[in-house]
Amino acid sequence: MGIGDRLEEWKALGVITEAQHAALGALVRRERFSVFVELNALLYVGVLSTAGGLAWLSRDYVQNRGDAAILSILAVLLLLSFGYCVRKAAPYANGEVESPSLGYDYVLYF
Repeated sequence: MGIGDRLEEWKALGVITEAQHAALGALVRRERFSVFVELNALLYVGVLSTAGGLAWLSRDYVQNRGDAAILSILAVLLLLSFGYCVRKAAPYANGEVESPSLGYDYVLYF
């Protein structure tokens, strides 16, 4: 008796609901499921944390370092990330283009 048979038995006995049976059955059959929303949410939280950290850094240290130094550092980071994205990007296509890597997505959102 396999796991699928046990799930059917539990559903017939009323131990698990139809929704639970469907969810567990998908796991047993090793069907793929998307974590796109979760990954994008984490990515956006990371971007917001970076932006907030840069804002805090510039607010606290602008008196000691000067505006030009802070803006120069940020401009260099922007140019480096832009250059990386231009070098690693796939050529233009009319259809959907696969991202080269997850790190590329992080740099692109930065």
